[in-house]
Amino acid sequence: MPVLVSVFIGMGGCALAATEPIVLYEWTLNEGAQGWGGANTTPLRVENGALVFSATGKDVILQSPLFELTPEVGDVLEIRIRSTTEGTAEWFWRPTTEGQYEGFSPDMRSPVRLRAGDEWQVLRTQPLWQGLPKIVGVRFDPPEGLPGTYAVDSIRILRFARGEPVGADFDFATGDHGWVSPAGECSTTDDGLRFSLLDSNARLVSQALKLDAAANPWIELDLSAPRVEGLREYVPAELAFIADASPDVQGLPIRVATERRSRYFVRMAQLPGWAGNINTLLLRVTAGTPVELTLHALRAIARPEEGALAGPATGFEFQTQPWHSEYRLPVAPTRIDVATQAPPETRPVSSRYTVAMWYFAAWEPEYTWDGWQQVAERSPWRMPLLYDSADAQMRSNGIQFYRASNPRVIDWHVHWMREHAINLMLWDWYPRRKDDGSFDPSFFANRALEIGFLGKAAVGDPPVATNRFADTMPFAVMWTNHAPHNQLGRGLADYILEQFFSQPNYYRLDGKPLLVLWSVHELVAQAGGEEQAKAVLDNLRAKAQAKGMPGVYVAAIGGEADLLRRVGIDGVTGYHYSGSGGNRAESRRLGDRTVQDLVEDYPSQTIPGHMRIWTELADAFGKDYLLATTPMQNWEPTFRGAGPVMQQNTPDAYREMLRRAKAFIDERGLRPFVNIEAWNEWLEGSYAEPSTQWGYEYLEAVKDVLGETIR
Repeated sequence: MPVLVSVFIGMGGCALAATEPIVLYEWTLNEGAQGWGGANTTPLRVENGALVFSATGKDVILQSPLFELTPEVGDVLEIRIRSTTEGTAEWFWRPTTEGQYEGFSPDMRSPVRLRAGDEWQVLRTQPLWQGLPKIVGVRFDPPEGLPGTYAVDSIRILRFARGEPVGADFDFATGDHGWVSPAGECSTTDDGLRFSLLDSNARLVSQALKLDAAANPWIELDLSAPRVEGLREYVPAELAFIADASPDVQGLPIRVATERRSRYFVRMAQLPGWAGNINTLLLRVTAGTPVELTLHALRAIARPEEGALAGPATGFEFQTQPWHSEYRLPVAPTRIDVATQAPPETRPVSSRYTVAMWYFAAWEPEYTWDGWQQVAERSPWRMPLLYDSADAQMRSNGIQFYRASNPRVIDWHVHWMREHAINLMLWDWYPRRKDDGSFDPSFFANRALEIGFLGKAAVGDPPVATNRFADTMPFAVMWTNHAPHNQLGRGLADYILEQFFSQPNYYRLDGKPLLVLWSVHELVAQAGGEEQAKAVLDNLRAKAQAKGMPGVYVAAIGGEADLLRRVGIDGVTGYHYSGSGGNRAESRRLGDRTVQDLVEDYPSQTIPGHMRIWTELADAFGKDYLLATTPMQNWEPTFRGAGPVMQQNTPDAYREMLRRAKAFIDERGLRPFVNIEAWNEWLEGSYAEPSTQWGYEYLEAVKDVLGETIR
């Protein structure tokens, strides 16, 4: 199914076209429903000259009757509406009535921003749905999860003539040249085209182009931006395109320097889709704060002039380094402010499997090396849907993020997991040792578990009797004993028992609480040998038995089978299996050094590599192998010397891995256990948490394969 993009077109901004549109379909709903139907709404009724309805729950829908339309570039969806609710609504369209959602899909949608008030709003969105064979229906979804009443006067499908295709050589001091802008915040000035960001999906979109990709591998941009409070010297943006050969949108991140006008040279040919005729260019701002850009000129060129790439405005990594493209939704879902929005009622999806999600919880103000600031500067398209407008410390480069220890954040995370068949949280947990040799639990990455999840006032406080997720979400911890968390502190075993194992929802295997161990080798080294390491684990088991537990089930993250047995490990699992099916090393310059990307193809290498490891570990450990899966990895933004980069790792590809995992478990008689790495490893490019990059699609893959009930 093609992936489509859309752009807002509002009133009073840059012109959509100089001519009146052709009206392809028109429904004057002030005369009645005319075949439109509602879901999760009050009955549709005509009232005061408009079709009126109210939201009654989630998934509110206003759906058109069936029709048939051959789509073209320049088609526009228009609604005339009044709303009592401020928020983001969405248009969906379908080329068929077949499939899980009767032809509708998250890939084919476009948001529009509703304002609350008594005035009529005429909202237009350009779906850019060319490439589909036909359109047979549309639907309009008011803001999700928000109460509201809506009056709709008319809905139309329009077609604007865009004239003959033109080449990409625009001087915007002479006019807008047919480019369109989001939400009407666009104006022509004496020296360029000025537009503002109102939504994370806002874009400038070109008129129809006739651009030979092979002859024009570079795009030259002339851009300026004012200083923006909260941004660090530049505005994060993206230059994207659509080719005739595919309606998929591909793009490259760029950084627009603030407080000056600069030229930028972007080598589009590094993207595989830059081929044949390019019919559309798109410029998008990816900052999460209101910003303004002025586009003075844009042209496609064969190469920059001599010395152009040596200038200070073009020497940054994002534009001059050929980063690998990542899967992205063409339109990002609306972000959610935890300061003002609580999760709706959870509709849990059950599973006959233990579906375990690794949870990396370091997203606190102290996380300065690979934290939110680095995400905002190096990969701003990787944004979680959640943010906290009330937390000033969680803003970086103009993008608002969240603090992992905020209980309201954990509420959302548990809500999403439960709705997508995930029934076990595996927490990375980092014990340290004080100078006096005693155990130290105070590392900031432990706050989310102890404060956000268990409900304590502070890390290290006395244990709680129970927690607010006792009946809804089991959990277990991984003793993440890599340096500097590898030292053995006095009192460690007692803390694990009293703080975690005693909780009513602590996860158990064979009646024993599960403890995952990151590194058996580190335990052996710190304990002083294999026998001493075994004594550490035996002591933990003895203390558990003294508390009335049958023991402790210790599972290691990999390791040699003989060593694990000598140390007393019960089972084995995995974190991620990057490189298990082979890869190729690709070098690139990063400032004054060379780094390597270890690139692998997900369908042909990652999935077969996982199956090889599953087989080896199942042969060695039988049912005590707890099967592990890897949805995605891309470490390029970490700037480490080498790191995995998975390509073609789409949600559908991961859905296929899960199908094979499920079949493998059943065929080999393993425990019905699947773990997923990870929920929120943002800079390492491994996150199933809902994001602006791929929405809920990875969670939907988990639910589709492992869930027992579909809502």
